[in-house]
Amino acid sequence: MPHRVDRTTPVAGTSTHHSVPVRASQLGLSRERDLDVHPISLTLRVMEFAKLQRTSAASDAVRSIQEMIVAGKLAPGQRLPPERELSEMLGISRPTLRETIRSLVSMNILESRHGAGTFVASLDTATLLEPLQFVMALNNPLDNRGLAELFEARLVLEPTLAAFAAERATDAQVAELREAVADGDAVRADVTVHRVVAAAAGNALLSTMLETLATLGRFSREFTSAGPGVLRRTSADLDAIVSAIERRDPDGAREAMTTHLNRIAAAARRDRRQ
Repeated sequence: MPHRVDRTTPVAGTSTHHSVPVRASQLGLSRERDLDVHPISLTLRVMEFAKLQRTSAASDAVRSIQEMIVAGKLAPGQRLPPERELSEMLGISRPTLRETIRSLVSMNILESRHGAGTFVASLDTATLLEPLQFVMALNNPLDNRGLAELFEARLVLEPTLAAFAAERATDAQVAELREAVADGDAVRADVTVHRVVAAAAGNALLSTMLETLATLGRFSREFTSAGPGVLRRTSADLDAIVSAIERRDPDGAREAMTTHLNRIAAAARRDRRQ
């Protein structure tokens, strides 16, 4: 007596099989009894593919608002139209608009003011970089390798910024640098000197790149400053950097900044070994 064949075929899934009906003709067989050739069921495995994700309307709306800001059509502090009007302008639903606004608020591009509406944020570099700084801190823990990479990055950027500052710093910026060194607080002076040097360099792109390292720099400063003699040597290093900028000596400023960073990097490595 011929064996009865299960006319359903298991479908390959992630962990279980689902059955789909299969006719003899779908398998290229002319008669159903052609299936009755083996005591086990004939199986047809069908691979499941993940559905492709289409770009969401919220993502498109985020990009649209970002492009309007870059193009100058929306300015810092400007109030956005009311929700109903803005959703119609963008061609999206109001729930999608709310999702869009939440995304832009999390990026520090927009800010919601209770009872007043939604506004373009100040768009200052430090605030915009906060999410990136968190990502860098998360992915670059200050273990031995992380510290080495941090100082490598600073050595690429900061000596060049110091050289540019020697050429481009205004008299007011030079005065601010000198005042910081004379403050007497080496940690506060270190923060101020590095910030003002970056601004005085007059290169927004390089300054922005340095800003992304600011969070990690603060973390490393917390324990490098505790080493014996570090603060005294830091004060001397900062004075050398500022003096070179005052003399309008780019090579001297570059060398002084390099010496300073190498000294701090060595102190950090030494402290980690202890």
